[in-house]
Amino acid sequence: MTTSQQQEHDEPNEFGFGGGATAPEPEPGAEENDGEKIAVPADDLTGAITGAIEEATERDKP
Repeated sequence: MTTSQQQEHDEPNEFGFGGGATAPEPEPGAEENDGEKIAVPADDLTGAITGAIEEATERDKP
């Protein structure tokens, strides 16, 4: 015999899964995707720094 509480628990959630703890992780939001870019800005920063170091060391050579 099932109670109304068990029936509610077995209803599908917004992802289409019923029962306990079966829902997949939702898609990450935009703020989660930008975390690596903010923490490790490796896009064009490394090239600019490398160029500046090479330029500075070439000027120091006789």
